Amino acid sequence: MSVLEAVARQRVVVLALVLGLWSPAWAAEPWRAVARVATSEDRSLLERVRGQSSDLPVILEAEAGPSMDASPGGAWREAERLASRKDARAVLWFTRDAAQLRVSVAAPRTGHLFVRSARVEGAPETLTWSVGAEALALAVRSALRAVDAGEPLGDVVAPPPPPPVVAAPPDLPAAADPGVEAPVTPVDGAFFQVGVHAALDGYHSWGQQGLSVGAGWAGRVLRLRAQVLAALPVHLRDAYADIRLTQGSALAWADVPFVKTGTWEGTVGLGAGVAGFWRRTEARAPDVEPTPSRLLAAFVVGPAVRVAWRVGPALALEAALSGEVLLGRPRLGYAAEGGFVLREDGASVRPRLGVGMVIFP
Repeated sequence: MSVLEAVARQRVVVLALVLGLWSPAWAAEPWRAVARVATSEDRSLLERVRGQSSDLPVILEAEAGPSMDASPGGAWREAERLASRKDARAVLWFTRDAAQLRVSVAAPRTGHLFVRSARVEGAPETLTWSVGAEALALAVRSALRAVDAGEPLGDVVAPPPPPPVVAAPPDLPAAADPGVEAPVTPVDGAFFQVGVHAALDGYHSWGQQGLSVGAGWAGRVLRLRAQVLAALPVHLRDAYADIRLTQGSALAWADVPFVKTGTWEGTVGLGAGVAGFWRRTEARAPDVEPTPSRLLAAFVVGPAVRVAWRVGPALALEAALSGEVLLGRPRLGYAAEGGFVLREDGASVRPRLGVGMVIFP
């Protein structure tokens, strides 16, 4: 080889290197494409695509997972989710249908979908399989090159997503209209109450239990209510008599709030009223003469603490704990030999727990 031929060959090599360094494939910033691989054949096809696209500024990443066509939202929706999660400009996947093998390349940012099919038979890496695989790899290279140039191939299957909108800071809430009721804030007005209650009355070991109903008015700083309590009758038995005792009371309450937190409210108040006792006696021994049935009354006064949870504009759940002081409660016993033998005295102070609903019509 002459000296002139050697110099000419060196110049050709240097020119090729310069052109290669200044070509778009070297100058462009690399971007990401993701391939969903579900089978070993998909992995072999992906290697063919990598070989055909090695001159493109694309990072081709494999994502193992189920077939894209088996996604609940469809292959395109799955491609959109995959591109968003991986920050990819293109998503590709392979679909086998008998001897036909289809490759799909999606560009979610522009809404384009490129699809090509080829007849690919035989096992991977055999001669018949390689011919069809190379044809698909060349088709994918063309699609990736178009995405890199900003002109994706294929059909538009979805409009490109809109650019992100920066939300403006929320305006300060306007002053509440006095005529509009807040959905969970207690307001002035009438209400009804229904619930259950239990108290330790000293007459029976289980005390008394029953229903309570009431009505009232709720103001900003004062709660007024009238309440009626009815208890189930109890039997007080011994060897001499069976006493059936039924109790009830009617009370009036005045409460004031002492704490308000969101939908919770606590009140403390004082109540007064009348408690009624209906007694009926049956003798169990021949020498016992029962007293005729009669209704007795006692004066009741005491404090109460209530906690209410406002569930909605028309309903609240309430729990109340009160202590009732009875003045003039009945004492149950026997008259024997001109004297009185005490049997049940009852409690002068009765703790009572009540729970129920408060309805605002």
